[in-house]
Amino acid sequence: MPNCKSKNCKCCSKRYVSCGIDKKGNCLDVCTDPICGDPDCLTVLTPVVYDELGINLCRNIPLEPPSTNVESISVQVMDITFETCGDTAVSAVPISGRPNCYLVTLTNLQVVFFVTFYDCAKRVLCTQTVCANYLPYDESSADYEYMDEDTNPSSVELEIYAPYGVAHADTADLPAIVHVIGFGACNTSLTQGLNLIAIPKVLNYDTEDDIATIGLSVILKSVYFSQYKLPHNGKAVVPKACTRPTDDTICLDFVCGDLLDLAIKPLELGPPKYEETLKDSCDVPCDVPCDPCCAATPGSKGCKQTPMAEND
Repeated sequence: MPNCKSKNCKCCSKRYVSCGIDKKGNCLDVCTDPICGDPDCLTVLTPVVYDELGINLCRNIPLEPPSTNVESISVQVMDITFETCGDTAVSAVPISGRPNCYLVTLTNLQVVFFVTFYDCAKRVLCTQTVCANYLPYDESSADYEYMDEDTNPSSVELEIYAPYGVAHADTADLPAIVHVIGFGACNTSLTQGLNLIAIPKVLNYDTEDDIATIGLSVILKSVYFSQYKLPHNGKAVVPKACTRPTDDTICLDFVCGDLLDLAIKPLELGPPKYEETLKDSCDVPCDVPCDPCCAATPGSKGCKQTPMAEND
């Protein structure tokens, strides 16, 4: 807390603003009068892939079809689970003498597939989830009988460039986090650090033995969020669904009209306009006629402009 020289002073925390806000001379405060229109540039915070590499795996998977008239199938990867500690754990460790790179070891990947069964007319007969183990570590691992040194080995090592480091779990030994992106309820998002994506392909489906040969592309990415300036080429237009109401009302006019959009533009915080300098309070002299929508603020030197919002 700051030291007060007077007993009557009221101490408060310090307030910090950007270096452009303190500039005087611009009688416009974007806190009360937002700028309308489209900017020339946008500041965006976006995930950037710094490095990525992958490997193809393949194995047979036995299935239990719902009926005898199954002609084809399709698959999605719902989730991938693996151990994070012990000899069979998926790990990511910095490479000695090369601090910007990590050695990621993948093994015992329990892949959950969402399988859709079709008949000869491509009608959906049934859906089910099937779990299959890729990269079985040893004979104690599930599905070790499908291990093949050429198509489905016991483990693979991937060297990846991750200059800003990786995320770590808040547990003993702080193991590195390898986030899986799939189609499950809790893994559809992208995170900062190491991300694992698997893309499946049905190479063959034996309708007599009910065995599917599924290839799997396992792709590892190092991702970091970075800020960029991008040229603004106009807002994207959202396609409007067509509705057919019967009553001729004001609601009908609105429903049949264009979609609403927001009109206030974000500030351009860097070249070419430096609009953050507009974030400065302005006192309008009392002898200046006030806009009908303005109201005098108690304790102010004049009329303060109040923001107006409208939908286009």
